[in-house]
Formats: sequence, C-alpha cells, structure tokens
Amino acid sequence: MKLSDLGYPPEFIELAGDDFDLYPHQQDALKKLKENRNLIVTVPTAAGKTLIAYSAIFDMLKSGKKCLYIVPLKALAFEKYEEMKVLRKLGARLTIATGDYDSSASFVRNFDIVVCTSEKADSMIRHDPSILFDVGLIVADEAHLIGDPARGPRLEMVLTTARVTNPDTMILALSATISNPDDICEWLDSNIVASDFRPVKLKKGVLYRNLMVLEDETSKEYNGDIVLETIASIINDGGQCLVFVSSRKKAEELASKISVFLQDRRGGTGPEMSLEDDPYAEKINNCLAGRTCFHHAGLSNPVRSSIESYFKKGEILVIVATPTLAAGVNLPARCVIIRDITRYQNGRSEYLPAREIFQMIGRAGRPKYDKEGCAYLYAASSNSFTKAMEYFTMEIEPTISGSGSPNQVRFNTLAIVAMGLGNSAEEIEAFYKSTLFSFQNPISNMKSLIEASIRFLADNNLIREAGGRLIATAFGKATADLYLNPESAIILMDYLNGKHTEESALFNMAKCPDMIPVNAGNDDFAMAEYFLDRIGFTSYDESDYNAAKTAMILKEWISETPMRSICEQFRVGPGDVQSVANSADWLSYSLARLAFSFKPEIRKELENLNFRIKEGVKEEIIPLTLIPGIGRVRARRLYSAGLTSLDAVATADDASISRIYGFSTKLSKDVIASARSIIARTGSKST
Repeated sequence: MKLSDLGYPPEFIELAGDDFDLYPHQQDALKKLKENRNLIVTVPTAAGKTLIAYSAIFDMLKSGKKCLYIVPLKALAFEKYEEMKVLRKLGARLTIATGDYDSSASFVRNFDIVVCTSEKADSMIRHDPSILFDVGLIVADEAHLIGDPARGPRLEMVLTTARVTNPDTMILALSATISNPDDICEWLDSNIVASDFRPVKLKKGVLYRNLMVLEDETSKEYNGDIVLETIASIINDGGQCLVFVSSRKKAEELASKISVFLQDRRGGTGPEMSLEDDPYAEKINNCLAGRTCFHHAGLSNPVRSSIESYFKKGEILVIVATPTLAAGVNLPARCVIIRDITRYQNGRSEYLPAREIFQMIGRAGRPKYDKEGCAYLYAASSNSFTKAMEYFTMEIEPTISGSGSPNQVRFNTLAIVAMGLGNSAEEIEAFYKSTLFSFQNPISNMKSLIEASIRFLADNNLIREAGGRLIATAFGKATADLYLNPESAIILMDYLNGKHTEESALFNMAKCPDMIPVNAGNDDFAMAEYFLDRIGFTSYDESDYNAAKTAMILKEWISETPMRSICEQFRVGPGDVQSVANSADWLSYSLARLAFSFKPEIRKELENLNFRIKEGVKEEIIPLTLIPGIGRVRARRLYSAGLTSLDAVATADDASISRIYGFSTKLSKDVIASARSIIARTGSKST
C-alpha cells in the first residue's frame, strides 16, 4: 500500500519524501489514528515514525484543529520546522516557537501547526492554558525523554495539563527506546503500535583486541588498531562513521588520531573552516585535513552546525562525538562505533545505561543510502567484552517519571495554582493524580510532597490563602510567567532587596538553580576567593566557588574580552561560554522584570545588563548591536572607527565602512540601510 493509495495529495507525498510502500507498522498506526484515541508508536530509529506524525497532523488540519509538535531540543525543532514548510502549499499556517518563556501564548491561535520544545510548550500553557481548547493534536517526539530528570518533567506537565484541560486533545507519542510502553499506554489511555522492524538492517558486534566479534559470535581478524581499521574499511566502501567517546578530551585526541591515519592511508584534502577568535581553530582544521572532526558541547553552536553540515554533505567522513550528539539532530552514518561503554560518575567508572547505548546504535544505517548499517562496541578488557556482548540482549531501562522531586513539585505546584487549575491541596492532588508519577508511585508519596511544596511556596510569599483558596501572589505569578524555578526567583528577589552592583548581580544569577554552572577546579579557587571577597563574602562552599567562576566568565563576556582569551583563562570552550550567557540572558531578563514591579529604580540598569549579556558587549556599543548582522566584534570595530552611534552609521558612506576589517561593500550598504531603518522606526539616534 502506497501513500497515494490512501488519497494523500502530492504536497503531502513531497513532505514524506516519496510515494513509497508503507511498512506494516505504519499501516497499523494510520489505521489506529482513525479511532481518535491517543497513540504510542515505539519502533526503531529511521523506521518511519515521523511519517505517522505528519499523517496525524494532516488529518487534524482537515478537521480545523491545531497541532503542537514537541521535540526535546531547539536544533530538532528547527529541523522539523524546515521539513514541514511544504505543508504551507496546502494552506497550513506553520510557525516555530523557541523564544522567550514569558511571551504571550495568544499567537498560537494564529497558526495551525506550532513546532516547539517541551519547555516552550510548558511555558506557553502556563501563560494561557485555554490555548489547549483549540489544540486537537500534540505530537511528543522522542517521548522516552519523559523519563529524563531534566527535560522529562516539562513534557509530563504539558501532557498532563492537556489531558486535564482538554481531554479531547489527541496525544501521539513517538519513541525508539521505550521499554515499558504498556505503562505509558495505561497512563495516557492510548493505543499502541510496537515493532522491532528496521528498514536498514543492522549488523552488531564488539571490537576486542584485533578481533571484530559479531553478535552471532562469528569473528574477523584485523592487523593493526581495530578501531582505525574498521573505520578505514567502512570509508573505503563509501560509508561514513560516527564514533562515540566519553569525554571532550577523548573526542579531540581520537579525531586527531583518525585524521592522521586517514591522511596517511588515503591522502587528499578536506574542508577548511575560517574560525576567527576560536580556541579550537587549529585543532579543528588539522582534523578536517583528514576529513574527520570532533563534536562536543565545548564547541560553539555555529561550529557544531558546520561540522554537521559537512558530514551530511559527505565532506567529513568521520565524526568523533560525546553522547550528546546521539540525542541531537538527525545525523545517521553507515557505521557507529561506541569507543567508550563506560563513563566516570559517582566517583567511579560505570557502564552506560542500555538506553544510551541503543540511542547511539540507532544512528547506524542511512535510509535511502545503505542496505545495511553496522554498530560496534569497543571492549578494552575481557570483562568489558562480556558486558558489550550482553548489551545486545539487554532490556532498555524503563521510562520512569522524574516529576516527584521536591524541586519539581514546587515548580509545578506554583504553576497549577497560578493557572487556576488547583486552588486547594485537594485540587492540586487531583491534578497530580493525572501525572505519570502518580501512576507509577503510591499517592501517599505525592500527598506529602504537595503539602511540603505548599508550605514552601507560602513561606516564601509565592502563594497565599484568600477566602479559603490558594492564589499566586504578584511575586508568585511573575515567577510562574517567567518560567523560573521558585528557588531562583527567591534568590533574585533577595538580591533586589540588597545593594545593587554589577558583579553581585552576576554572582546571584550564577547561584540560581536555573543557571548552567561552570565547575571550579583547584586552579580556580584563588581567583574565585578574590572575587568573593570583592563582593563581600567572608565564607564560601563549593557551590559558591562554582558560581564565582561562572560570574567571572560573564564579567569577561560583557567586558568584550575575546572569546579565545576567556576560554584560555577559565579552561572552557566557546560552547560553555555561550551556554552560560544563554542561561544568564534569561535570568538577567527575569531580574529586570522583577525589578520593574518590585524595585523600579534599578530597572534600567538591569535592562542594560541583560542586553550586554545577550550580546557580550560594554554599554557604549549597545545601540550598534541593534543593527542586524552586527555582533560584539563588528560593533566594536565600528565604534573604534569613530562610528559611535546609529546616526553616525546612518550618515556614513559605504566606502568608509567597507575599509573597516570584516566589512564587505555589500555588508556596509546593508548596515547603513539598517541603521536608517532603525532610526526611522524608533525615532532615536542612539538607542
């Protein structure tokens, strides 16, 4: 049975990629979708889950209802958004929502399909749960992540709120790695389609000493380094490889080793990146010479995107990555090698969970390109060889709700009260009965957690009792709207009640649970103590050292210290600096919003601090960074050339600007036109 046999128009077939024969599980899923019940689809990676989602969306659009497509990461959101643009040919109004968490959710009513992360979906619903009345379908992609301690509770809250607010909303959950789908099925009261069918056959084995031992225990002997020889054989046959290691350092070292090996074996040249002010520039281009590169969170977002793009185009043949890539964008390869099946955590070396192994293995085999994929686990000892072979027959760990921690319950209880979905302990408990956590745990556990959360929120002036009902205070409503952890909000409010200085503000933001911190090592303690003494701390613990280092990174960032210098001084990567700045961007925005209501005399200073954190600039060049395409480096060059305001740029000639390093003739003309447009729009020459 083909798609066209089911009556789908050419535009939908274009979205699907081809008018192909449907797999049995796809036919089963499309049939079950007609029953208008929730549905869980659990099939291997690249087995066509996305087509099922698109079919459900197409049918929902015909009924005039809206769709939310929820993914775990922004990168995946952009990927899905680009794929679905073709539906605009059918008149579908499509948008992507990944921006500020406190923006109005009313825009949802102007679109038919909204692609977003679980955090963005949760924040939109907290602002206005009534948007769910218009939503006919929620697609939860990578639904196994509902068991992830960090992201899972957000998705669980979205699905629970949808089921409580609008039981008619259909939920379609997609995953390759749910080992307890019956649990999720019962919780969601859903149908299920489960299959182990894989369109690209997968050969699995273990690389041990000089042997490749396959799953059926047949083996093949190699001369030389077993990992390098395996990679060479795949590449010689026209394939590509993903190699997963446990740390950034290992990724860089192994990528360099593979690059040298492939240059010696194959010769030729690879792509080259122009990386100004990037501490990884030399390492990356040395690796690229052998059409190899490393990939980890220390790299900046543009660099990671470029590496992924080169790989998709076949210009890079091998990526050596940390496991975060396995949960990221769609990046399959003919061969996956898991070089490290252990990770150092909890003070010792531990074997990876089966779920992570299967996530990485799932990248093996490129649909439309490979008839067979291969996945190999490297074993460094006889014990790890035994464990590696066991992985192939292991059950994936069950998906368990992470919504029962005191921190999560406080966060969600405040949201329930602020949304008006529960205004007493009994009503809040009734809401929680619809969660996966309550399904998997005795309600008595939930009852005590709810009572403790109510006491905490009341003691800290986030909720209060009025007329026998719990309501959010102005502070509590602001906290819920800003999508802040209540503990973060309390830290920020305490800060507002004290003396304001730039460094103290940065430190207090760095202390918030919502901040992604940078861990301080022994080499950082003296510098951290000096910083803490300067802002008035006389005693400190480990978390204070971490917050101090994070605040110092932010201080250098907003002082326009070059990225390479920041990275070298604090032994971090550009990606770490960006991660810290992104967290601080939201926290500084939240601090300015709280100041607007509770300490307006410093609101403007905090708004400027927020802008400086967003752009990484000193205050005097803020106006110049309003020009599209002008970041911290180009803005400073304009300023240093005497173009210190928007008016100066708007009245300059393009020849004078094009003489500045980094400004082409076209960019110069665009900059002048943009400056004039901003002035005309705002009526201001300096802001």
